[in-house]
Amino acid sequence: MKNKMLKGAHLSERKSREIVNLFCEDLTATQIAEITGVSRVTINAYLKMIRTKLAHHCDSTFPSHQLPENYLLSGQQPGDFPKTTYYGFTRWNGQVYSAGLSDLDRDSLIQWQQPAHAEAGPMATIHAVADFSNWRLYRRDAGNNGRHFSDEISGFWGLTRNRLLKFRGLNRNTLYLHIKECEYRYNNRHGNIEMSLLQMINKTPLQTLQLQS
Repeated sequence: MKNKMLKGAHLSERKSREIVNLFCEDLTATQIAEITGVSRVTINAYLKMIRTKLAHHCDSTFPSHQLPENYLLSGQQPGDFPKTTYYGFTRWNGQVYSAGLSDLDRDSLIQWQQPAHAEAGPMATIHAVADFSNWRLYRRDAGNNGRHFSDEISGFWGLTRNRLLKFRGLNRNTLYLHIKECEYRYNNRHGNIEMSLLQMINKTPLQTLQLQS
């Protein structure tokens, strides 16, 4: 039977849906391979396509007026993702968004945290910056709702850090995909992640985002 989720797939649509279900349960590629009986190479390919779809979705929903001037988002070509270890987090309308950042170092982050830079500079809309090379979060709580913003950012950072540390060394080329997956999971933590993901796939099948190995 034709697999509507992935054109030219060797797996059945039923098996593809099982992979999506297990991905939404936050199982590792090794665990999914053992449960489904599908090779880990194939599972990794599927998971990369799923994460790519989630990354594009998250990018498309990022409020444009909250984007920092030095942001880096994914491009239109397969595998065209930011290669940076610095990510800015911003909270808007009850959601937390992440963006890869360029031209940063420890000194510029410490300066950014100072009150004098709260309303100016390329990262005025950013509430926190994560340095994934050192697993450190630089946070700036400003405005009347500073504490509320801090709580949201802390929740997102906790989820992201705990999820990514289990990989024990992420490839810089795929770090962006994993952070965007964390963003999607956090913002949809009270909803049905599997249903919303399947709706996205039904609208735009995975083959349109298939990546080169």
